[in-house]
Amino acid sequence: MRNLIRMLRGQPVQLSPKQEAKMAKAQARADLMIAEAEAKGRAAQLEAAPYMPGGVGFDPNRPPPIGDMLKQAFQGFQDSVGEMFDDREGIIGRDPGANMNKPPPELEDPAERDRVAATERAARDLARAPYLAAAPPAIAFTRVGTTGRTQLEEVVEALRASGLSAAPERVFGVYRVPDRFDHNKNSENRAYVEWEIAHAPGALAPAADPVLITAFAREDHWVARRVGEPSVLDEDIAGTLCARARLEPEDCFGLPRLLQIRGSDSEGEGKFWQAHVDGVLVLSRPLEAVTRAHEQLMGEAPIALSARPVLPLYAEILDWESAAAWVAPDRNGPPRVPSPLPHLPNTWQELMTAYLEVVGVRAEDCYGLQVTRAATEQGLADLSTASMRKNFRSAPKLPSADGTDRRRIQAGEIVVIAYRDRAEYQDGRARWGAYQDEVLRAKLDHLTDVRPVIDAEFRPTPSFASEVFDMFNPLDPMAGFPTLFNRNQRPVLGPYCGRLP
Repeated sequence: MRNLIRMLRGQPVQLSPKQEAKMAKAQARADLMIAEAEAKGRAAQLEAAPYMPGGVGFDPNRPPPIGDMLKQAFQGFQDSVGEMFDDREGIIGRDPGANMNKPPPELEDPAERDRVAATERAARDLARAPYLAAAPPAIAFTRVGTTGRTQLEEVVEALRASGLSAAPERVFGVYRVPDRFDHNKNSENRAYVEWEIAHAPGALAPAADPVLITAFAREDHWVARRVGEPSVLDEDIAGTLCARARLEPEDCFGLPRLLQIRGSDSEGEGKFWQAHVDGVLVLSRPLEAVTRAHEQLMGEAPIALSARPVLPLYAEILDWESAAAWVAPDRNGPPRVPSPLPHLPNTWQELMTAYLEVVGVRAEDCYGLQVTRAATEQGLADLSTASMRKNFRSAPKLPSADGTDRRRIQAGEIVVIAYRDRAEYQDGRARWGAYQDEVLRAKLDHLTDVRPVIDAEFRPTPSFASEVFDMFNPLDPMAGFPTLFNRNQRPVLGPYCGRLP
């Protein structure tokens, strides 16, 4: 096992003399088997040669290289697996012949990568220029390194240290960066995590102003819903609080979805990672109206909420993961260079910036900006087979906010921008639509204002005695262990909607 791990890490294998002797015998047997197979193959090719088109046969003195044969086998496997991946047809436009699973080879030289990436970015900025707002906002990003256990306290301290706790009108949003570090830990309590503050640039004096954090858990029953009715978005809940409290964006730091990425060990199959959205937070000035509104909502829950509630904010949801499946499919590494679709933003941060600049959203109108995930619980699978070979290598270490290079699993799925709407922003969204159609050739806003219909069905669990019988029934070897807890628990209708009555 030690040598297997060393081999997978690209390190030399260490063998004892006894192991070397066994390896030599095994190699001799393998060589003999290969020679016999090649002899049979040559004989078969010679026998078929007269029937080949044009009389072209097989030269026994020049058999096909084994490396080419293995490469062809790998490509065939990649093709078959690649058929399982959705290439985002209808969302991402591409040139004829472009293949998400077989992009152009990446550059290996770091200097050449940087040069090509900078050239591609400059071309994208130039193509976006005609669509920019008359006064596009400037935006800066400040990363905060913390841990799962202390993240909220340390984010507040970062707002104070930067002076932004006294100036929420300068903050676009505060959000958890959806990356997972410390891969030896399953829980994030002691794991390193990062948050980010998106804000207007410019230095401020440190401030001591407090920040109020109001939380809504997805598992709690906040909204009355039935099967067949639209589900509830996190921004519907946060926006309802803002409406009830008359909270203005000038007093709001962000509406981040509370995200955790947890690991689980599977014997013989390694570690699996799942992203969990546990709820939504409202970070604001410590206003009594916000606390009072939260208490009222708790007392009234489950509240009646229209299918498309009237809110003081407009929430745009951009599908970053569909773009990432093409331009940045490696969850552990940087974007591909050269990009297979160089007209698309190659990071979610670039996508954020592009939207703000085109629509023209100013910080004082922004309730929240974030990159996050959608589903309550979701595994972190590969986005395509383009980076399949990299799964067999050690993941690269990338820079972190605290100055330490770390391995990271990148789980960003959607970008959410919630802001107070104005007539000028409606014009800006028209420009964004034209920019998507004419430059990005993508429909990244196809998730905006979409609330999937609730679909839940309750099937009573069989009796405990019948489950015990099935477990020991030799005719049903697939039966599992009987359910011991929550045997007749009703299914969840969806986030914030409770369980099926």
